[in-house]
Formats: sequence, C-alpha cells, structure tokens
Amino acid sequence: MIVSLVLAASMALAPVAVGTNQPSLETTSKYTLIDSPVSLYQGRMYVKKDNDLRYCIRYRESRHAYSADTGSGKYKGAYQMSREFKDGMSWMIQRDMRETGTPKAEAVRIGEKLRSTPVNKWAPYYQDYAFWMGWDKGKGRSHWDATNYSIKRGC
Repeated sequence: MIVSLVLAASMALAPVAVGTNQPSLETTSKYTLIDSPVSLYQGRMYVKKDNDLRYCIRYRESRHAYSADTGSGKYKGAYQMSREFKDGMSWMIQRDMRETGTPKAEAVRIGEKLRSTPVNKWAPYYQDYAFWMGWDKGKGRSHWDATNYSIKRGC
C-alpha cells in the first residue's frame, strides 16, 4: 500500500504529454530532486532486486538531482550520462517502446526528442528508463564506477 502511494506521488512528477500515453519528455523545474527509492520506470528492463543499488548509484552520481551537470558538460543527469551514452540509450528506449506496443510515430517522436535534449533536461521517468536500459539486467554495471564502491561500502 505504501509503495503504491509513493509510486503514485512519484508519477505525478512526470506528467503525461497531451495526446499520448507517455510521460512528458522534459523536466518541469530547473532543479529536479527526487529522493524517493522508487524507480519511475518499472518496465521489462526493471530489476527489482537491483533497485536499491540503482538508488545508491543515483545518490553517489548526483545526490538524486535529475538536473545535475558536472560543470564540464561531459556528464549530466541523475546517473551522470555522457552524450554518447545518452544518445545510445535514446535509441534503445525508442526500440523498446516499439517492441512493447507504442505506435511507431510516437516512439520515433520521443526518441528524436530525447536525442536532441540534454539528459539533465529529460523528465525523471526517462532518466530512470535510460538507467535500466543501460543496466541491462546487471550486464551494464560497468557504466557506473560507483557500482563497485556502493556494493563494498553501501550508500
């Protein structure tokens, strides 16, 4: 029950874009900080047993700030993604959306918008989605150096 309430409250932070079933693509405030352990994305790439580690990684990378920017511009967003990683994840999100029933035109529109937008301007839902696509059920853990530190020492 409490998890359902937290998830409902979290989803309110990612409003649905008008005329679609997808959350809005961009954040609604300059500083988006969500300290909830609940992943806004819980699709087929979500791994419940790894969610606590995702939460630790997000904390270590950005202190939960979805609008984070390193200052050098190389890494951005809650999970500190490079431009190249972000672009790869946007293609993977687009493909995953098609494979899970999103109409082609909508998936392409979302993919193009994600590729043309800095990751720290993406809505938290899409940053979480990108994390889980990159995590790839644990096979992509090397993308985050903080992973090994978090495992050994906790958050």
